[in-house]
Amino acid sequence: MPVCSYELDREVFRLLNPGVNRLDDWQGAASGIADYVASWGVERFWAMSRSQRLLGGQLPDAAEGSEEERRYFAWSVARVVLCKIAGNELRIRENMSTDNFQERFRDLDFNEQVLLTDLLIEIAEAIQFWTMRLKDARDSGSPA
Repeated sequence: MPVCSYELDREVFRLLNPGVNRLDDWQGAASGIADYVASWGVERFWAMSRSQRLLGGQLPDAAEGSEEERRYFAWSVARVVLCKIAGNELRIRENMSTDNFQERFRDLDFNEQVLLTDLLIEIAEAIQFWTMRLKDARDSGSPA
């Protein structure tokens, strides 16, 4: 499954951009995604990326959601991008419950689990890059 970094960056930017007005709410949590995945794993990441109020798995509204939803906005972006890129091949969907995702993840072979984890870490790094770029653009008053 070749992943074009341009496609990954474009999708991350597209999904993060609507949240730029509340960047201060989610920037801190966004910077910890890769470390969290490396320490705790993809299954726990999946659970953290889903808001209890958004049981359908959709992206929270970064401007109107609860404080918790805004805080984990970038985590939801990571989950959605992961599913957009690898979802068809690995049969994961952004709206899967944590239990369903865990069951599916455990059915993947070792190489697929590693691929999914590596891709999620790469997405997290793209989120961190675009978060800083959006912050710099916002602070300078120019468009990203």
